[in-house]
Amino acid sequence: MSHWPKIRPQIDEMVNRQFDTPEFKKLFAVKLTPGRIEVYQNHMTFYANNRRDCWAFVAGKAPLDVKRAIWAHEKDELIHDERMGRAHVTEDDLQAGDESLLAPGAKAAYYAWLYCAREKPWLEGLVYSHILERRNNNAIVKGGGLVERWRRKQRAELGAQTAERDFQTEVHAVADEDHSDIFEPIFTRYVSSEAAAEAVLAATRDGLLIDRALRGALADAMSAVE
Repeated sequence: MSHWPKIRPQIDEMVNRQFDTPEFKKLFAVKLTPGRIEVYQNHMTFYANNRRDCWAFVAGKAPLDVKRAIWAHEKDELIHDERMGRAHVTEDDLQAGDESLLAPGAKAAYYAWLYCAREKPWLEGLVYSHILERRNNNAIVKGGGLVERWRRKQRAELGAQTAERDFQTEVHAVADEDHSDIFEPIFTRYVSSEAAAEAVLAATRDGLLIDRALRGALADAMSAVE
């Protein structure tokens, strides 16, 4: 019997509460300027690359049906997304970014996610990556997921014309709902015991904690420039 229907409401509640945490409130309180957007986008370039590494580590340990789901997910991110006309992260993006400018707390969060993807059992590792897209899922998060809220913030503070140039945010506001939903059958199938359910809940809590650490570090880094 699947335990996923039992814990799914708890997970969705945790995802919604993420936006009431001090770190998320701090990030959304930062007034946007072109310089601060540069800081944000540099961090997101390496965040996107970190996501590719983490999904790959999980896929290497997972059963075939999970590998297929991850591959379907990663085709948009790594190969080509029709909505964007390119992959979500490319070699050119990484070359244009500057890893030396990453906030220490952000880099620590990236390493924490890598550790969890590599060292945790595959189901828990999957949760650490999946939960970040679940909190982007506008069908789950009341008031819109992180990317949708950030898209609205950019449009309100920078103007629509400037905000629309951030195609990563514009596309992810839609893409992550699909990406999150891909894994519903996987969790239904594999969260098949109390132990698995408890492990998934623990990974959700820890994954969201790492996410908070990143957002707090990002808020500080953005606030440090004009």
